[in-house]
Amino acid sequence: ARVAKIKDSLARVGPHGLDGMAYMPYATYNEEFGPMELDQDYLAIRWLQENVVGSPVIVEGNMVEYHWGNRYTIYTGLPNVLGWNWHQRQQRTITPHDWVFSRVDDVNQFFNTNDLDSARAFLERYQVSYIIVGQLEKARYSPEGIIKFEQGAGSLWDVVYQDRDTTIYQTTIN
Repeated sequence: ARVAKIKDSLARVGPHGLDGMAYMPYATYNEEFGPMELDQDYLAIRWLQENVVGSPVIVEGNMVEYHWGNRYTIYTGLPNVLGWNWHQRQQRTITPHDWVFSRVDDVNQFFNTNDLDSARAFLERYQVSYIIVGQLEKARYSPEGIIKFEQGAGSLWDVVYQDRDTTIYQTTIN
């Protein structure tokens, strides 16, 4: 079993130690839509860790369980509009599951819509301060939805971080 796990490693080279992110600069994650170079997420996550104070809400693309979703929330501890779907339903057993599923729909709609008024309403409803648009979001959501981030820059949000395919926007409406 150990040999099989080694062969399944995301990064065969890289440092060994207690830093749970140390593998990322050397790793490629093969998602259903293709490979993602994790060094982009690594650098953006490090930027958030070094520059964001407090616990502002972020929004990032949603994926089904055991995929690369919730990566910024996991590595920064910042609250997200939607946590890991199954975990949220397990921990909130007295809460109707459709509350979690409605957030899945809301996040997906936010990234897919090209309507800036709809995007504003989402950001206000969930009090979002930072929006993550990286390789995952660009591959997972519609091009029409992704282009709105360029269109809304300067009015609904500002670019605070950018490197290759990864941009972090800070909202200006909260």
